[in-house]
Amino acid sequence: MSEIYPREKEVEKPRIAYIDFMKCLCIMLIVMYHIDHGFFNYLAPHLNDALQAFRLPMYYFISGIFFKLYDGYADFTRRKVNNILVPFVFFVVFAFVVRSLEYGLRVAVGADPIELTLTQLVEPFYLRYWPNTTPLWFLLSLFWVNIIFYALQRWIRPLWAILLATMALSVVGYELGIHHVELPLMMDTSLVALPYFVLGWGVKRLGAVPPSRWDRWGIVALMVVALPIYWLNEFMNLHFQVLPAYWKLYLVPFVAILALFWACKPLPRIPVMNHFGRYSLIILGTHPLILQPIRFLLVRSGMDYGIQLTLIVFTLTMLVEWPLIWLLKTYFPRFTAQKPFFGDGWKLR
Repeated sequence: MSEIYPREKEVEKPRIAYIDFMKCLCIMLIVMYHIDHGFFNYLAPHLNDALQAFRLPMYYFISGIFFKLYDGYADFTRRKVNNILVPFVFFVVFAFVVRSLEYGLRVAVGADPIELTLTQLVEPFYLRYWPNTTPLWFLLSLFWVNIIFYALQRWIRPLWAILLATMALSVVGYELGIHHVELPLMMDTSLVALPYFVLGWGVKRLGAVPPSRWDRWGIVALMVVALPIYWLNEFMNLHFQVLPAYWKLYLVPFVAILALFWACKPLPRIPVMNHFGRYSLIILGTHPLILQPIRFLLVRSGMDYGIQLTLIVFTLTMLVEWPLIWLLKTYFPRFTAQKPFFGDGWKLR
């Protein structure tokens, strides 16, 4: 999501409607997955595994589309810190504050207290999993993907060599994953995810981002590949490095991502979807804090787990996100990648 919010200057750049739609689709699938991991399997066996083929890889792909070298390593790093690491730290602190309020409320009404310690503020920097805002692992991974690819761009000139180096690094990440070797700060996942990012960069390099007369065939391509993707899918989890065969790790997601990208290009602007897509970073950082208490209250009221519960929790979560997005982008723009936290020369803005 490094360049999903490219707002370094006060003058806002034009939005690409279908890109915002794709981000909305991804974040909605992520929210649904975190409400009920098996929700889509109610619709078809192993459908959730098929959706894994593009749910998170698509985000890396979109970020790769917006990759730029900028004005050198210091300027590039500053922008990535502004757009990725500052929001990461902010949402970790935000989650701790919200959980602290929940802790106080539970004590006040005599409910069972939740576990809350100061170590939860630093756990995201050294643990693989933390309970309050688990999805934020993606931001750490995306930061390293950007840094790694920047280094490849600076150190290697021939295109074939960049692609070869990308493949080599992905093999290293894959071997680390299947042997359960974890690197700090999600660096092992970043190596595995690098090709998805490079795919987006390659699509932009080929000039496929602007509208084309061929775009109307995208939906046909998506329908053609949908069934093979469904049958070839295999469970994968980039967070915990649960990986399928190497060729499935990339071939299936590449086909799914490109087909969905192509199919989305002709879409017009859809206000609600584009709004959620535009601010999907905020949704990523806040949705667990919303859905968990909503689901808890509904279950306590007697509702059983299943399709109905999931859809109600999802709807209420997205409704709460709407004013929360406004609140955070209005009053905390420098912490949510809407404005730069560090200006030129790493000066606080």
